[in-house]
Amino acid sequence: MLLQLRIENLATIRNLDVEFNAGFSILTGETGAGKSIMIDAILLVLGHRGDPEMIRTGEEQSVVEAIFSVPENSVQGEKFDLRSELDDSGIDLEDEIIVRCLISRKGRQKRLINGVSVTADFLKKVGRQLINIHGQHDNQSLLQVSSHLNFLDGYGQLLPLRLQVSELFRAMQDAKKEQKALQKQFAERADRIEELKEIIEDLSELNLLPAEESDLRQEENRLTHVEKLTSLLNQVQHQLHELDGSVLAQLEILRKLLGEAEQIDPECAKFRSGIESVLFQLEDSHQELLSYNSKIEDDPARLAWINERLSRIQHFERKFRFDNADELLTLFEKSQHELDSLEHHDENEQEIFEKIEFLKKQMQKKAELLSQQRRQAAIKMDRAIVDELRQLGMEKARFETQIISGSFEETNEPFSSTGIDQVVFMLSVNPGQEIRSLVKVASGGELSRIMLALKTVLTSLDTVEILIFDEIDTGISGGIAEIVGQKLHSLSGRHQTLCVTHLPQIVAFADHHYLVSKHLEEDETYTKINHLKTKNERVRALADLIGGQEITEQTLELANEMLNNFQTNSL
Repeated sequence: MLLQLRIENLATIRNLDVEFNAGFSILTGETGAGKSIMIDAILLVLGHRGDPEMIRTGEEQSVVEAIFSVPENSVQGEKFDLRSELDDSGIDLEDEIIVRCLISRKGRQKRLINGVSVTADFLKKVGRQLINIHGQHDNQSLLQVSSHLNFLDGYGQLLPLRLQVSELFRAMQDAKKEQKALQKQFAERADRIEELKEIIEDLSELNLLPAEESDLRQEENRLTHVEKLTSLLNQVQHQLHELDGSVLAQLEILRKLLGEAEQIDPECAKFRSGIESVLFQLEDSHQELLSYNSKIEDDPARLAWINERLSRIQHFERKFRFDNADELLTLFEKSQHELDSLEHHDENEQEIFEKIEFLKKQMQKKAELLSQQRRQAAIKMDRAIVDELRQLGMEKARFETQIISGSFEETNEPFSSTGIDQVVFMLSVNPGQEIRSLVKVASGGELSRIMLALKTVLTSLDTVEILIFDEIDTGISGGIAEIVGQKLHSLSGRHQTLCVTHLPQIVAFADHHYLVSKHLEEDETYTKINHLKTKNERVRALADLIGGQEITEQTLELANEMLNNFQTNSL
């Protein structure tokens, strides 16, 4: 629900703060008073772009802020969950949604939701969850044939089935992309197979082992410096055991001395044990050293082979532009896998073909079922809309939903993500008039009434909480206006409904009346809006609509009577 609207420096508005209520609200005012500015302001918080020319003369920026309660549901058919989308965008959501729009004189525009900057497209998605505006500027939705299908599916409660069709369509499109990739791969397969075979042949001949390069480099280093290595190890051996006063001899002396000390003080046992442990470890290391040293020998032939082997490994590293041999092993494994896939390409292609055919059959089955149910829903919806149109003063109107279905016999793939149907609303307003596309025959006023009829018929399915009707009274008067008022009031039982009007018959049905007026102060024009809260205020405003400039006792009495009667009838 729209709770509050704040406007600063927009057209003739300097500062305006309006609180709205649930139910049916109307906005009235003289031509040029600023009613359209209110609609423009709401359009801004729905993501529409503002014109810097809208900024009040002498000011550098305009600000519009709207506060909404959080709607309970998402719009049917929209793949946009308000709560999750706001949360994913880092927007904290509690009890209210605060949308703030700023327009600068330089043309820069900023849009924020609960203090977080958002794009115009994102705000439009959010806006569609909050408000539907219907008027001369917005009835274009009825003029878009694509929307007709959505209206029908909404009425027939066919969106779950349509979603199944859509998912099958996407799965089939993905399978076709995979098939196309395979076909492209097939065209290039021969050359690629030869390339892979060459790689595999080279690397198979190389017969590289894991970590072989690093192991060979270690052995190469040892064989290259075998004399120095032997010399160093002999020195270590000499220091450990052969030298007078060698390390092992010294440790043996220490062990014996600590053994004698232990006889005097048992606390010395731990010192003896530590020395003993070191002694044993050094003796073990000495034996291992002797064994290792005895095996070290100069092997020029082995060194030459290692150098040749490393040279060959480096050759392939350079050939394939790798830094190390591990990458060669990875290339070998990947090449084998790819070659296996290409050599079994025909099997893969057959599998994807069978998958596409299966999905196509499933799609056909679901799409034909959806088409059948659409035709059944269309009959019921057409009757309901015609009945509503007749109540709205279009007694001779004919309304038909034309469904053109693709044929699987005529074309292999007649479907899209919405099925096999194209839906067009057809209308004839006057007797003898050929029924034609709604797009071609409906005037602005007729479009507003058709939209009202659709909303009335579809209202139980529409989860948008706020409906705004602008200029819906175009081309109607008298008894029809009264019916329009009744229907708008009826809609307000399920939606917060706002209507801009000049017809007293509609005004009388409203739960809340807002009067828009223009004032001149110090040679400047200001637009104000007053919520008429008392019955006397409402009667006076209604009398003004009935009698114009001159308000008499008779017009006041008539206004009071209309308000009493219409309010009673609306209960």
